[in-house]
Amino acid sequence: MTAWAWVLVVLGVLFGLGGLWYGRQALKQAQAALARAIDLSDRVEALSTESARLTNWLAAIEQIRRPALFLVDPTRMLVWCNQAALALCQSDVRPADLPMPLSRALRSYEMLELVDSALTRQSAQERQYLREGRMFYAEAIPHATGLVTLTVRDVTELLRRGRTQREFVANISHDIRTPLAAIQLMVETLQGPAGKNARRRQELLAAIAEHVSDLQQMAQELVDLNLIESGRMPFRLEATPVQELIEPVVQRLRGSATTKGLTLTTDFDPELRALADPDYVRRALQNLVHNAIKFTPPGGHITLAVRVVPSADEAGGEDVRFEVADTGIGIAPEDRERVFERFFKGDRTRHEEGTGLGLAIAKHIVQGHGGRIWVESEPGQGARFFFTLPRA
Repeated sequence: MTAWAWVLVVLGVLFGLGGLWYGRQALKQAQAALARAIDLSDRVEALSTESARLTNWLAAIEQIRRPALFLVDPTRMLVWCNQAALALCQSDVRPADLPMPLSRALRSYEMLELVDSALTRQSAQERQYLREGRMFYAEAIPHATGLVTLTVRDVTELLRRGRTQREFVANISHDIRTPLAAIQLMVETLQGPAGKNARRRQELLAAIAEHVSDLQQMAQELVDLNLIESGRMPFRLEATPVQELIEPVVQRLRGSATTKGLTLTTDFDPELRALADPDYVRRALQNLVHNAIKFTPPGGHITLAVRVVPSADEAGGEDVRFEVADTGIGIAPEDRERVFERFFKGDRTRHEEGTGLGLAIAKHIVQGHGGRIWVESEPGQGARFFFTLPRA
């Protein structure tokens, strides 16, 4: 072999090794880019969740942050108001019409009286009043110029949140004390003569285990609520067989249903798949089935069914609709719109244990998947809870 041939062979080997090295480097860069893309996707998803949470909270306090503001002169003439104030005025009031009598602009006895009181006493006056089902807080402050600034805030949502928080504290305190007191009583019984009876001992231990399970579920709901409100509940969606979502829930809760004398059945196509985060969707299903068991009298029936339905999105397509139906006591019409609120416990739950978080958590999980959740029910006619997921 000539020298030039050897040179060509060496160059070929070098180029081959170089190509291999560059190939490996490219593969490493591609893997690093993929990792960065996945990380970025996770961050975007987390930011999206946090943004939705903040949007909800800001919407709740928007009316507090930007109050309606009126400027009234000593003759009770409205000389200026902001855009938020115009929304409280009569429909035919326009900024170009000012000044005008406050009585014509507002037709509100409460605010007229408040301004009169501020002018007469020359001191700040405040009051709450109800109008068209909403609660308002108004404050009138007189100034040395003779003018009165009247601010009005819609505090309906703020008061509702405060009320539900107080109800939650009362409910959780009661719901924790009740099983703890029962456990303490049963432990004391076990420590006495009754604890020597093997059958009685097993009954008491089984009851203690049930109460401990209730406390664990309560604790888990509180943890989930914290994740929801902090925006730290990301969802990783994957094509999941419906069977993998339903069967673990049924296996876990069938014993509770049987113990209560209920029949629990399923109806679904095992080949059907949904785009879901399996752990979270199973949690939503568990909450719905657990509620159905709780509010269905002995001898009743619970059905967990899945169907393919047209998507509600404008783009079309198909959704997977889950249904949990029971033959229980049903839900009052005035409660149907609120059953998914955090901490809400309607008439049917008033004497039942629970935090009132299960349905709120289920709603958050479903909406996080881009689905819808709703209920159809009449008192005494059972309840049917539905939710949809994208079809995989």
